Amino acid sequence: MGPSFVIERFEFLYKNQWRFRAYTGLVTFLTGPSDSGKSTGAESLLYALGLTRGTVMPEVRTCDVVRLVFRVAGTRWQASRSGRSSGGQVIFQNLTDPRDPERSLPVHASKAGETTAGDFILELFGIQPMRSGAVTLSLSHVYRVMALGQATIGTEYLGGLSKAERILLFEVLLRLRDTELDRLENEADDAANRHSKAKRLLNQFNKMRESGVLPDAEAVRAQHAATTRAHQDAVRTWDEANAAYSVMAGEHGRLNAVYEVADRDRSRARKKADEAAALLRAAAQELGRAQGHLSGLLAAAAKKDTGKDCSHCGQALPERDPGLCPQCAQTCAQESGHNERQQDVFARAQAELDRAVMVRTTREDTARAAADAAGRTEAAARNALNARDIYEKQTLTPQRTLVHGLEKTAHGLSKEIEQLAVRLEEAGYLALQEREVKAREQEKKAADHERDAGRKMREERREALLRRWSELFQARVREIDPSKSSASINARDFSTLVDGKAFEDSAVAGGPKTVTNIAVLLSLRDLAREEATVTVPPFLLIDSPLSGFGAQGLDEQTSGRLLKTLITAADDPSLDGTGFQIITVTNDPLPQAYPGVREIRLSHQHRYFDHAPLIEEPPGA
Repeated sequence: MGPSFVIERFEFLYKNQWRFRAYTGLVTFLTGPSDSGKSTGAESLLYALGLTRGTVMPEVRTCDVVRLVFRVAGTRWQASRSGRSSGGQVIFQNLTDPRDPERSLPVHASKAGETTAGDFILELFGIQPMRSGAVTLSLSHVYRVMALGQATIGTEYLGGLSKAERILLFEVLLRLRDTELDRLENEADDAANRHSKAKRLLNQFNKMRESGVLPDAEAVRAQHAATTRAHQDAVRTWDEANAAYSVMAGEHGRLNAVYEVADRDRSRARKKADEAAALLRAAAQELGRAQGHLSGLLAAAAKKDTGKDCSHCGQALPERDPGLCPQCAQTCAQESGHNERQQDVFARAQAELDRAVMVRTTREDTARAAADAAGRTEAAARNALNARDIYEKQTLTPQRTLVHGLEKTAHGLSKEIEQLAVRLEEAGYLALQEREVKAREQEKKAADHERDAGRKMREERREALLRRWSELFQARVREIDPSKSSASINARDFSTLVDGKAFEDSAVAGGPKTVTNIAVLLSLRDLAREEATVTVPPFLLIDSPLSGFGAQGLDEQTSGRLLKTLITAADDPSLDGTGFQIITVTNDPLPQAYPGVREIRLSHQHRYFDHAPLIEEPPGA
């Protein structure tokens, strides 16, 4: 049997007030007339665990938060969830070990592999998540063996589980389907698929051979060998040409370096020639100024000696007193002194002229030498550039073109070899494929053998479990309704037969189907007590089990036996010593008081949600 599961309290924030319903003891009856909220209250108990539902019950939708305090295998947990929508997050807190971190898990997974709240609960219950075809086991499926709802208890088998869902659910709970068997089944399917694929390919190539599409193996092999030799020759020639090209590229690099050096020399020589020419022009200008200065002095002296006109403007000078200069009217020095000074001026002007002539002559030589040097470096740079370009055009470029052509040829032959290899493989594929088919056939036989052995072991267990489950099912049916003579559960699809009638062939609705549903779930837990590998939570929530039974006669007796069966079933403890908790909803109060049974009476004046006790102590206490 699975670990014990006991609900302690259901807490909810309803109309801005925290309220609760306590579930002390193992058997609790919610009793009351219609519209007192008992069915909605019962349905909402497991909602906080992360059940996925298309709609949310109206009363729950008015709750900001719903919270369930429960125990699994002795560990107390608290699950909190918003009542406003069917999605969102569920927050789990370990009340037994506060050091355990809080978990916030989504109701619906948003990405592959994400753990949901339902997955977490299944893990606590020890139920393995399995998948069969399009059906993946979830908490909503397990919920069908934990709760019988009012709307379907007397009309649908286990709340309307489909056949595929029912088979997967019970195979997992009874441990008839496990990861090892899934592995063997998958490996056998994969081996069968590989064998079929190999046979299909062999048939295709046989048809191609018969139609002549497949080439002759010897011809392709000879062509492949010739092309391989040609490729080897082309690669060798390519390597040799590439080596020669590397040498030529080095020589081209040397010529380019020579040109770069000559070009730098040309630039420097041209710069020096320009600088010398500039200095020569400056010297010529200085020489011109010196010549002009000396000529001016000589002309002035000549004019002074020829008459009494002004040496500056040429007009006649006025009469001066004796001893005064006729031109500036100042006292004149002695004539000899005047001549000496005039000679000094002429001498300095002549010296300036001689120096300017000498500078110009020197700079003419320097400029001529710089121009000659610039011409020589210009010619050297031009010759180096021509040598580089001629070598590139006549030697390097043709070799590069040759190398590229040889490379292209080698690559083309390489691709042709690859194509010939494929054709050669195709030509010899029949023998290979025949060996592949035999290998896959052996693989398939081995996988089938292992799968069949696994199936046989589980089939033997299935037959034994279902035989015992049918016995327990019949005992529970007869305990509730002694008029039934036989009852069994089908070992293949887990459907039921009661007195030879299938569930859907029983009465349209009401008592017989209700008895079947309850007897199946009670007997499943009876089986779990005997078989430790059967994993089912020892908990049962039944809404309106007396639906379809009358208040007198045989129906009244059946109702009494049904109530007694539910009450006494809770006395059988689970493996950890905790009893089997049963929560039941009925319209009428219990006919009498039963030891250990708690009754929560509801009415229009004391509804489940509106009139629940207020929480005064800290939530979850």
